[in-house]
Amino acid sequence: MVDFLLKNGLLIDEESGYKKSKCDIAVKDGRIIKIASVIDAEARNKVDLDGYVVTPGLIDFHAHFFSGGTNTALEFSSYLPTGVTNAVDAGSAGDSNVDSFLRVLSERERRNTRIFLNVSSEGLSCLGDHPENIHPDYMNKNKILRLCHRYSKEIIGLKLRISNEIAAFSHTTSFDSLRKAVEIAEECGLPLSVHIPDFQGELKDLIDILRPGDIFCHVFTPCKGIMENGKVSEEIFRGREKGILFDCAGGKGQFGHETAEKELEKGFIPDFISGDFTRNTFGCLPAASLPHLMNRFMAFDLPLETVIKIVTTNPARQMGLEGQIGCLRKGAKANIAVFRLKKGDTVFEDVRNIRITGMERIVPMATMLEGEWVFNQLYFQ
Repeated sequence: MVDFLLKNGLLIDEESGYKKSKCDIAVKDGRIIKIASVIDAEARNKVDLDGYVVTPGLIDFHAHFFSGGTNTALEFSSYLPTGVTNAVDAGSAGDSNVDSFLRVLSERERRNTRIFLNVSSEGLSCLGDHPENIHPDYMNKNKILRLCHRYSKEIIGLKLRISNEIAAFSHTTSFDSLRKAVEIAEECGLPLSVHIPDFQGELKDLIDILRPGDIFCHVFTPCKGIMENGKVSEEIFRGREKGILFDCAGGKGQFGHETAEKELEKGFIPDFISGDFTRNTFGCLPAASLPHLMNRFMAFDLPLETVIKIVTTNPARQMGLEGQIGCLRKGAKANIAVFRLKKGDTVFEDVRNIRITGMERIVPMATMLEGEWVFNQLYFQ
């Protein structure tokens, strides 16, 4: 007997070969044990998902869930009603408070999340009051190395923000901090995730400093980033050829429709679509939620199947959890999201009041985490 038999859903997971494929999914002991066009099995719970889109649980690759440790972070559980089952914290904690961060997470949350350790000792604990200190002299390389070894399962990279405001507050420059952080990341054997908007210096030099595997955050920012003289800089394509990864990290103010349109028209698709949500932006327009951000990409004519891959397959691989999460296949965790696909015009507005219109959107209906419903609105429509 299986725990759940999910019937007749339209499965989307291109890596596993599902492109709106009508299938059944059998779940037992928190894992997917079988997927087939028809499964006849005794089940404690049978759920008819005819007409619903079924995807791997979404992964928010740029999240903030050190709740109580920063002024703005969410609880991890806040993400669950949006179809998100896994997340990566983007530098909320540094070397002075990462122990506390990991202690406040439950065992299940630690299994389903990973973190980027901030090279600033305090992380983002003071965000909202003042920026973190990114001066190279205050980056504790030896302690960071020890922590990355101690928490090698949880820490998948380092984080640095290099905006002009932060560099000026720290009495340093964007690139001095960046070079030091790259040096530490190199010794740790980890990628560096970098908050780019309004950085000091030239994009060419930034691309030169970043290494293959490092992550360029907020690639669609309407602020200073990848646009030069109103056009997408060729440096961004050089960065991709070099092996740099690009994260949307939309947030409230870092997803500009004009920038996104110009990049996507040139065939530049981000490696990750992520939220960068805080208590001040989650559930509020223009950011709202990860599905809402995904819908905005669909409004730019990015196919739903592609969007799903960017929020499941790609981050799972970067987290070192490929085949375990972010996929619909036998043996994977039963982290599953259910959506209703709704047709009809939907208007999206960015932080600069530039509007776009989409023709369809996904609406979260249910979320399963490790074989347990943690959100279910299927019977309350």
